[in-house]
Amino acid sequence: MTENYEIVVIGQLTLDDVVLFDQPARLDSPGGSGLYALAGVCFWETGLLGFVTRQGNDYDLKPVFEKIENNVDLKGVNKLNAPSIHIWNLFDRKGNRYFIKQRWGSDDDIMGVLPEDIPNDYFNADAFLVAAYPVEWQSKVVRALPVEATILVDPHFQGVYPKYYEIWEELLEKINIFLPSEEELLRFFSISPESDIGNYIPYLKEVSNKGPEVVGVKLGEHGVLVYDKNAQAAWHVPAYVEGALVDVTGCGDVFCGGFLASYVRNRDSFVSAILGIVSSSLNLEDYGVIHNFSTKHEMAKQRFNALYSSLDRNKQKIL
Repeated sequence: MTENYEIVVIGQLTLDDVVLFDQPARLDSPGGSGLYALAGVCFWETGLLGFVTRQGNDYDLKPVFEKIENNVDLKGVNKLNAPSIHIWNLFDRKGNRYFIKQRWGSDDDIMGVLPEDIPNDYFNADAFLVAAYPVEWQSKVVRALPVEATILVDPHFQGVYPKYYEIWEELLEKINIFLPSEEELLRFFSISPESDIGNYIPYLKEVSNKGPEVVGVKLGEHGVLVYDKNAQAAWHVPAYVEGALVDVTGCGDVFCGGFLASYVRNRDSFVSAILGIVSSSLNLEDYGVIHNFSTKHEMAKQRFNALYSSLDRNKQKIL
């Protein structure tokens, strides 16, 4: 009997050495776009989930899998006899962040997830979240996914330069939801940052005209701007911090997970953006990704209700 998967998350794992300018380093912190995106989905009550990734021989996922084994099918986790991708995740005194790949770990030619990593019965899923990893591998996965599914793609920061335009022209015809960061949107169009976020709407529309029904731009401390082609509307949802702001690593990834967990059910971009923002707010309260998998659905719902009740859909609408 074929299982009915609601969402399949596809992305990479990394082990991060986190270095803040005024604190001791935190070595081998589990991370990676795939695991953060999965966490963003797992904050919420969903149907059966699938997870597709490549796991290095030095990566221990037991602390995660013990918490989610009843909700997430793990046969898409492909264990390799090779080290993980190891990243220096460096923060300077101004809060700027730098990712530097360590030479002794594996590279994307080993850890880049490909279509053959996806179990056959996952292809019947309602929706797919293709997390951020290099476009040379990410594009192959998007091409292989079924056209009838809802496909959300979070582009990789190195894959949005002009030399990749032809690839994106092709992929965007198939993608339903496209959620770059502000930095990635700026690179994609070779433009400068805007102080008025409404000025980004023409660029979101231009991307949407190529295929996606929803295009958003993740704005960090300024929240998110989403354009919905079907509704012919754009909304701004502000960032939300309820507890301590400890570590922003992975907030964009978990936003995508929260967004899709909602959108696959209600097709409401405004509500889905709020779930994404709440997911990010839960993620930033501690270092790394592991703590997210201990968050109870009830806590996420309470935080959603608090943010949702503080916002007016019409007032947040800027188009």
